[in-house]
Amino acid sequence: MAYCAFNSIIAFFTNPFIILNHGMDLVQGRNVSPRERILSTLGLFNIFYQLTLITNDLVLFLWNELYFSDKVHTTFSMILLFTIFSSFWFTACLCGFYYVSIVSFKHPLFMQLKQRMLEVVNWMLALSVLIALTISFPVAWNISKPITNPGTANSTSLEEGISQISPHYLLIASIFGCGVPLVLVGAADAIVLKSLFTNARLLLRNAGGMSVQSVDASMAAARTITSLLFLYLCFYLSVISLFLNIVLLGSTWFPLCVTVIYSYSPIQSVILILGSPKLKGALLGIFTRLMGQL
Repeated sequence: MAYCAFNSIIAFFTNPFIILNHGMDLVQGRNVSPRERILSTLGLFNIFYQLTLITNDLVLFLWNELYFSDKVHTTFSMILLFTIFSSFWFTACLCGFYYVSIVSFKHPLFMQLKQRMLEVVNWMLALSVLIALTISFPVAWNISKPITNPGTANSTSLEEGISQISPHYLLIASIFGCGVPLVLVGAADAIVLKSLFTNARLLLRNAGGMSVQSVDASMAAARTITSLLFLYLCFYLSVISLFLNIVLLGSTWFPLCVTVIYSYSPIQSVILILGSPKLKGALLGIFTRLMGQL
């Protein structure tokens, strides 16, 4: 529990940092780029996810009977699934943005996409929310009231609550809410890495391609996508293992899965900050000022 609390503290620092940093640009009248808009949306929903996760477990621990009432249990299940699926699809949007920005295309359609990227990103984010809502809302008709035991009040919601959701619904929801965006992120990562490898060889041969600065910026984006893909895969396996009761309470793998789920939001926000020169520079500036005052 201490480790989960520590991760929550980090999440409540890093995610608001992303939102406030980009929000200051709006206040000062500066334009917010499509990437910054995706990062801010991810940060906002990560805060929502972490708050829901903490509230979910606190209500379960402190008010067990209230938690397992029909409306409360269903509401928490729906919100948790919505925030998880939203984060997955937002990550796919970010990787799709890097894909369109880095990979060179000559087709007129992709040229128009690059020129209207801000409008496209807005539609992608709205569609991601709609998909997450569409997938998570039917949980209300696919959840049964659990039979609780007063002696099990110390078990976590990830075991007690999710075990009562229809496995058929969870399987379908996990495929479209987690599996599909995971495939999209993996495909974008592979294509971006291939494009970077090709341009790096052309640059070494002085045969054109990207400039050194473009290659460096693209490499940073590729590292971000690859890191998110690895985190994404770990989180996906943990969620699926608990959703489908592959890992049960008391198993040696159960604490690891819970740790990964609680670590997802703070680790993702750290990856996003380190992958953005602007956010990384602002964070280093804060630490430099703090160290100077000590």
